[in-house]
Amino acid sequence: MRAPTYSEALELAIDRSYDVNIDMLRSRNLHLDTFNDYLVGTYPPLKAMGEINPETLLNRIAPSIDLYFHIPFCHQYCTFCHFGKEINPPAGRVERYLAALDKEMSWSDAALAGRAIETAFVGGGTPSFLTNDQLKTFFGMIGKRFDLSNSEVSFELHPSLAKQADATDRISTLLKGGVTRFVLGVQTLDQGILQILNRGHRVDEVMQTVKLLKEMGVENLSLDLMYGLPEQTLRSWYDSLIGLLDMGVEKFNVFPLMFKSTDPVARHLASGRYQFAGAKERVIMHFMADHILTSLGYRHGPIFYWTRMSQPHCVQQARKYDSWNDNNLIPFGMGGFGFMSECQFYNEADLDRYLSRVEGGEKPVWKGVVLSQDDLMRRTLMFALRSSGVLLSRFEREFGVSLEKYFTREIKTLKEAGLISISTDGVLSLTDAGIINSGAVSLLFFSNDVLEQVAYNDSRIADKRTDLIEKHDYSPAARYGSSIQMKAVFQ
Repeated sequence: MRAPTYSEALELAIDRSYDVNIDMLRSRNLHLDTFNDYLVGTYPPLKAMGEINPETLLNRIAPSIDLYFHIPFCHQYCTFCHFGKEINPPAGRVERYLAALDKEMSWSDAALAGRAIETAFVGGGTPSFLTNDQLKTFFGMIGKRFDLSNSEVSFELHPSLAKQADATDRISTLLKGGVTRFVLGVQTLDQGILQILNRGHRVDEVMQTVKLLKEMGVENLSLDLMYGLPEQTLRSWYDSLIGLLDMGVEKFNVFPLMFKSTDPVARHLASGRYQFAGAKERVIMHFMADHILTSLGYRHGPIFYWTRMSQPHCVQQARKYDSWNDNNLIPFGMGGFGFMSECQFYNEADLDRYLSRVEGGEKPVWKGVVLSQDDLMRRTLMFALRSSGVLLSRFEREFGVSLEKYFTREIKTLKEAGLISISTDGVLSLTDAGIINSGAVSLLFFSNDVLEQVAYNDSRIADKRTDLIEKHDYSPAARYGSSIQMKAVFQ
C-alpha cells in the first residue's frame, strides 16, 4: 500500500479544508483562535474547583479503576510543555519524591483493595529520566500494592533514551515491571524545529530508540506527533509523518500545538519570533494526516489517536472517553488529576508543597469538586464525543432524560453549523469540522454555573505567566481573549 505523495495529500487536504467555514464558525463562537483553543482535560475544570475533603474521594470508588503516576523530572525544559516538572534535580530530591509517592500510595490500600486495575499510566515530566535503579525501586513500590498482571501499563519515553549507555537495561527493567505499552514523544522529525522546541533529542535518536524497542520485542508503541509548531511548513509536516511511517510505526497520537501563557512557546507566538501556522494551515495539516493515515489503513480511536492494529489504540483512552462515569482514575504524585466517587480533583501541583504535605501525613489533594447530575451529564457528553460518540439510548438509560431534550439549544446550534451529526442508529458524533473544533464544541456544553466560577477564579489570577492554576487548567474556558489581549498576557 503506497502512501500519498506530498502533492496528492496537499491537494486533497486543501479541498477538504473548504468544508470547514472558519469565518462562519467564528461568527457563531464555534471556532476558537489558535491561542484560545484547548481540549477539555477535566470537567469541571480546575478554575471551577475549590477545597475538598480528601475522604470524599473514597466514598464510592468504582469496581474497576485506572491509575496514573506522575514523574515530574526532565533533562530540559521543552518550550510547549506546561505539565509539572523540575529540570535536572539532584539525586536526593528524586529519591525523596519516590519515597513520598510510596507513602501516598499506602493511604489508598484499603479503599482500593479488591478492585480490578484496568490500566496504569506513567507520565511526566519524563519518566525515563529515572535511573535504572530508581526504575526498579519505583516498580517495586507499585508491585507491593497493585496487581498489574492483567492491566495495560503505559510508560512515556524520551527519544534520547537510545544514547544512554544503559538503555537496554532500562527497557528490560520496564518490561519486567509490567509495562505493555510505550509512548514516545517525537513531535517532529525536523531537526531545526526540535532545537526551537528545546526537545533535547535528535532525529537519529528517534530512529535508534524505535529500533531498540523493536529489537527487544516491544510491539505496542505509540508516537506523539504535533502540528502547528514554530517554523513548521506543510512540507515538513508531511515529511515528519512519512518518516515515522517508514519506521513501521502502527500507532500515533497526532495533536495540534496548544498554547498556555505559562509556556515559552506562547511568548514566541506573541513576539513574532517564529512563524506559526494560521488557522487555515492547521486545518490543512489535520486533513493531510487524516488522508495519509486513512489511505494506509489506520483508523481513529479516539480523535487525534490513530492505529493500524485490529484492537483499540489503547485501553487507557477508551476507558477515559467511552466508559462514561463508571470508571475511576486515581492519580499518584505531584500535579496528577483524577476522577473518584464522582469527584474531579487535582493533587498539589507545586513539588515542595506536595512533599511537605505527604511527609507531614496529609493526603496531597489540592483542589476538587463533587459533580452534580448536571455536571456528570455534561462531562459524559464532552468526553464521549471525542471517541466513539454518544449512543442516545444509553444516555437516556444512564441519566433518565433525553439528551436531545436536555441539550436542545446546543444540539440545534451544532447541527446547523455542521459540527455534529446523529446516525440512523442514534449515535451523536462529531463531524470532520467538529473534530477540528472539538474545543469549541465542548465549551458550548459548559454550564453557566461552571463558567461563572471559572470567570471568578480567572479574575483573581495576578500573573497568567506564572500562576499554577493557569498552568494546570486544561480547558478552553476563560483563556486569552482577542489577539491584542493575548499578546499582552503572553509577553
